[in-house]
Parts: sequence; C-alpha cells; structure tokens
Amino acid sequence: MKPRVRWVSVAVVSMLAVASACLGAESGYYARRGGIGGQLGVSTFRLDRTLGQSWFGDYSDGAKNRFAFSAQFRYVVSPHLRLQVSPGLAWAGYMGDVPVPMRDVRFPDDRYKGAWLTVMVPVSVQGQAVFRRGDWLYHVGAGPGLYRVWVQNHREVVKDPVTFRLHRGLYLGGSGQLGVERFLKELNSTSIEMTLASHLALAVRDDRFVSGLNSNVLAVELRIGANYYFDTGGKKKKSPEEPVSPPKP
Repeated sequence: MKPRVRWVSVAVVSMLAVASACLGAESGYYARRGGIGGQLGVSTFRLDRTLGQSWFGDYSDGAKNRFAFSAQFRYVVSPHLRLQVSPGLAWAGYMGDVPVPMRDVRFPDDRYKGAWLTVMVPVSVQGQAVFRRGDWLYHVGAGPGLYRVWVQNHREVVKDPVTFRLHRGLYLGGSGQLGVERFLKELNSTSIEMTLASHLALAVRDDRFVSGLNSNVLAVELRIGANYYFDTGGKKKKSPEEPVSPPKP
C-alpha cells in the first residue's frame, strides 16, 4: 500500500472512531439550515479518454496519487434534499520513467514525465439526496461544474509544439459524490463526514492540443472532514413550550 493511501486510511478510521464515541442521538440537521465545511484527502487521475480510445490516456499514464482539498457550502431544503456548492483543488504528479506524451517546446530535451504536474480546480454545484439510517446520514449527489485545468513542466505551463497554445483552459463538466456523516454529542451542529467524489472535466480541444493531452480528465477523490450547520433565519425547529404561570389575583 502506498504511504499516502495508508495515511488517509488511518485518518479515516481514527476520525470515524472519534465520531462514534462522541455521537449524540439528536443532531442539529433539519430544514432551512445552512452548512459550511472542509475536507482533505487523496486524489487520483484515472480513466481519461476520448470516444473510441483506450481508457488510460496522457493524463493518467504514470499518474501518482496526491492530496486533494474541498470546501462545501450547503443549504438544507428538507430532511431528504440539500443543495451544495463546492470549490476544491486536485493534482497529480507523474513517475519519472514514463515517456512524455509530446515534446515540450520550453524543455525539448525532457524525455520523461517526472517533472510534469496536472492541476484541476473544480467548482461544482450539486443536488444531494439524503437518507437517515439510525445515527448515520448518507447522501448521494450529482451536478454540473466548472473546471480550471492546466499542465506544468518544471513549474512552467506546457506548450503544444504544433499550435504553441498553452496547455490550460476553463472547461465545463460534472461531478458525482457519495458520503456518510455523523454528528458529535457535545456539538450537535458539527459533523464528521467521509466522501467519495469524482470530477469530470470535458477538456477535449482539437484546435489547441493536437500533439497530446487532448482528452477528458477524470479525478477521483477520497476525503474526510467536518461540517458546521447554522440557522439561516428561516423557520427554526420547534422547541417544547414553557409552562405559563397563572395571572396573579
């Protein structure tokens, strides 16, 4: 098992153990609440392709797992539906013995991808279905996204050797997400969450990148983090009415 994957696995088990020990029966999750949170994990770039080509392309060939970050802003529409806006960051380094997919005009003598990086900055919007099972909240979500993707070599953006266009762009795409969440006992508006997410950037540009790295880009992430839910000024959860004292004679 790779060191980064082992580290993330230990972190996931530890945080879920803490959540289990601190769990309260009543959570602060209900309709018309907002939520803010952040997650840290590991990303992998896999299965980039264009129609009719192999699943493994220039973005994923020799890609190493790297850390990923995501923030999330949520609004609880109902106990079973919420909306989420999520900016983030994912990137991939490459093994030093994998040949470059094309010649870099800035570094023409480079033959391998060891100094190459692919960076993805996603901003996704999702609708999420939420299901409660005992003390756990499960969710599944999907929606469109806007993706900034670029490729670097020696910290310089790669140029296509034919078109001389910088290998970066802003692309449309989509995201999907599965997650599980538990609330803390003493802080019942705070939850610990584990998420499996994917981002697909539709990055095919035949007029710009004719020499290589011209395919869709898929990043898959395993993350863990925390959320805080707060009132948004809407209708609050009802509390038991206090007894009214009889009027004095």
